[in-house]
Amino acid sequence: MGTERLSSPTARRRAVGIAIGATLVLVVLVVGLTFANSVGAARVAGNASDLHWTNATLGTGALTRAAVVQATTFSELAGSGLVTQDDLAAAMGEARDARDRLAELLEASGTSVSTAALTHFLARVDGALADLEDGDTRGAKTILMTDAERAYIDLVESLQTEQSEIQAQIDANTAGSRRTTEFIQFFLMLAIPASAVLIYRFVARRQMKELRLKVDLELEKEREIGRAKDEFIAGLSHELRTPLTSIYGFAEILTDGGAEDQATAIEVSQIIANEAAEMTRMVDDLLAVARLESTGVQIEMSPTHISDVVDSAILPFQRAGLNIKKAGVDAIVSTDAARLRHVLINLISNAARHGGPNVGVEMSTGDGVVDIEVWDDGAGVPDDQLERLFDTFIHNGAATLMTGSLGLGLGVASRLMDLLGGKLVYQRFAQKSYFIVSLPLIAGAVETPTADDTTVAHLIRALSA
Repeated sequence: MGTERLSSPTARRRAVGIAIGATLVLVVLVVGLTFANSVGAARVAGNASDLHWTNATLGTGALTRAAVVQATTFSELAGSGLVTQDDLAAAMGEARDARDRLAELLEASGTSVSTAALTHFLARVDGALADLEDGDTRGAKTILMTDAERAYIDLVESLQTEQSEIQAQIDANTAGSRRTTEFIQFFLMLAIPASAVLIYRFVARRQMKELRLKVDLELEKEREIGRAKDEFIAGLSHELRTPLTSIYGFAEILTDGGAEDQATAIEVSQIIANEAAEMTRMVDDLLAVARLESTGVQIEMSPTHISDVVDSAILPFQRAGLNIKKAGVDAIVSTDAARLRHVLINLISNAARHGGPNVGVEMSTGDGVVDIEVWDDGAGVPDDQLERLFDTFIHNGAATLMTGSLGLGLGVASRLMDLLGGKLVYQRFAQKSYFIVSLPLIAGAVETPTADDTTVAHLIRALSA
C-alpha cells in the first residue's frame, strides 16, 4: 500500500510533466509556424516592393524618353510657327517633370543592380535637356539618337533581367514558406485534434492564397500600365513620323527643283500644307489631353456666332480639296469659340478619314439648344465599339478604335464639350453617321429662321418626345 501511495504522486508528476512538455512543444510549433509565415510574407512583400520599383522605373523611363523627344520635336517646329512658345514651354515642363520623377526613383533604387544603368540614362537626359534650354536643338537631337537611346536600351534590358530574378525569388520564397508550413502542420496533426489542424490548414492556406493573389494583381496592374504606355508611345511615334516623312520628302522635291511646272509645285505645296495641318491637329489633341489630365483647360465663354465657328473649322479642309456641304441656320451661343472649333475640326477630320465620300455640316435649333451635326455616308461605327467610342488613348487592347489615328480625337472632343456645358452624341440614321454637338441657345439669338424641321437632331427630339 505504501509503495502504491508513493508511486501515485510520481505518476501524476510524470503526467503533468508530459502534458507541460507537450504543451510547450505545441506552443513552439505554433510560434514556429507563425514566425515562418511572417518571414515568408515579409520576404515576398520585400520582393514585391522591388518588383514594383522596377515596373515603375520602366514606365517612367519610357515616359521620360517620350517627353524629351516631344520637347525636342516641338523645339524643331517652333521656328516654323507650327508650335507656339507656350506649347514649347509646356513640353519642356513635362520633360523636366518626367526627369524629376525618374530622379526620385533613382534615389529610391537602394541596392538595385539597375542603378548604374539608370544613372547613365538620367545623365544623357540631363544633357539633352541642357542643350534644349540653351537653344541647341541639334545637339539635343544628337544625344537622343545616340547616347540616350543606347542608355535607354541598356536600362530596359537591365530592368527586365532584374524583374525576372525578383519573380524567381518570389516563387522560391513562396515555395519555401509553403514547405515549412506543411512540415510544421504535419507535427501539429499528431498532437492536436484533427479538427483544429484542419481549421488551421484552411486559414494558413487561405492567407497564402490571398497574399499571392494580391501580389499577382499588383504585378498584372503594373504590367498593363507599362504595356499601355509602350503601345501609346509607339503609336505616337508612328503617327507623327508619317506626316513628317511626307513634309520632308516633298520639301526636298521643291528645294531640288523637282517640281518643274507651277501646277506641280502648287500640288506639292498643298500636300505639305495638308500633312502639316494633320500633324498640328494631332499635336493639339496631345496638348489638350495633357492639360485636361494635369492643370486643366482654360475656358473663356463669350457670345459666339455658330456659323462663323463652323466656317473656320471647314476652311482648312476645303483648302485641302475636300468638299464639305454646309446647311442650316446661324445662331448665337455662349461658348469658347477656339475650343468649339477644336471639337468640330476633330469631328470633320474623323468623318473625312473614316467615313464615306460625302461629308457635311448642318446647324439647327430647337428646345432651347443649337445642334451642329457632322455627318458622312460611310459604314459607321461597329456595334461592339460604341461603348468605347469616346475613350482616349487605347481601345480594344493595343489597337486604336479608329485606325490611322492616335485614338484621341473623339475623346478630346467629348471632354471639351463637357467643359463647354454641352454634349456630344453619335447616331446612325438613314445610312449616315451623325456626330451631334449640342449647346444651350441664347434666347432670341437665332439670326436665320429654320427652313424646315428635317434635320436628324429634330427627328431625334421628336421621337424622344
